[in-house]
Amino acid sequence: MYVLSQSTKDKLHQYKQQVARINGSEDFSAPFEIQPSRHQALIDAYQKVADFLKKINIVRVRDASSDKLGLGNSQRIASTTDTRIQPRRPITIGEIEAIDQYLCTQTDYDVAYMWALIDSWSAYPDFQNRLAALAVKMIANDKQCIGFNGTHRSKTSNKALHPNLEDVNIGWLEKIRRHAPQRYIKNLTVGVAHEFKNMDALVEMIVSELIHERFRNSNDLVVITSPNLVTDKYLNLINQNLAPTEQAAANALYTRKQLGTYGVDTPDHFPAGRLLITSYDNLSIYQQTGSMRRFLKDEPEWNRTSDYQSVNECFVVEDYDKVALIDNVTLEI
Repeated sequence: MYVLSQSTKDKLHQYKQQVARINGSEDFSAPFEIQPSRHQALIDAYQKVADFLKKINIVRVRDASSDKLGLGNSQRIASTTDTRIQPRRPITIGEIEAIDQYLCTQTDYDVAYMWALIDSWSAYPDFQNRLAALAVKMIANDKQCIGFNGTHRSKTSNKALHPNLEDVNIGWLEKIRRHAPQRYIKNLTVGVAHEFKNMDALVEMIVSELIHERFRNSNDLVVITSPNLVTDKYLNLINQNLAPTEQAAANALYTRKQLGTYGVDTPDHFPAGRLLITSYDNLSIYQQTGSMRRFLKDEPEWNRTSDYQSVNECFVVEDYDKVALIDNVTLEI
């Protein structure tokens, strides 16, 4: 059995006390609720460490299930009214077609710190911050992974069968497949012998055919995809012996990657061979206020301290008119 040094024991005890105290609990030996201000602080921390999460909405909602908020929905609100005849009629912000409702379900984000690791960190003055930052980064990573890969929620998930967390919750891509089949295509081959000779032509078609007409000219549309569907376009450009000035120009062009006339994002955990076109503010993670729980527990039988965390959350596509999804894109050179 591993035995923590007394110095580490003291620091770990202080850490557990501090986590409980800032959430209004004096007893860290029992599960406690995360206070709303701390809940928001954790959301901010997730967005700070995961680049893609910075760009989308992560919001707290009161109810476990209800109508979507309609964030990012760009309705026309300007009007004129002859009030001698009729009253003015404000346009309700966030009012969109109710194709689906959100449903927040419990997700567990449990982290175990091996005592050997904790002991090695005990000499650092930022010991508490290191422990907290490790959990935050892992949780943020998994939220992004679920959003792109989740297809269903099992009562008990299985990482051996579903290594990309497909069975933890229903992610954005799966919701588009289920609720907006008219904006979804699968199994396309791109190459000189096919209808679409290159990825630029495919992307322009997707926008003109699948995105609703009121969003086709939006300047916030972005192509979210895997690196392999972007790199081939620029391979010939960067795989040359160029003069320094030409090389600098080529590198700048590669850095500002585009498909068609749209900017490209290749976030971590996005599945290979897929294209999602939407705006960042059309993707959300809702978390139910008051549902975040935490429990820190020493587990000597495992030589570790575990940090049990859970929250009721769901992954939301705000407006299906502003999305297009292509599954299984194959490039032929």
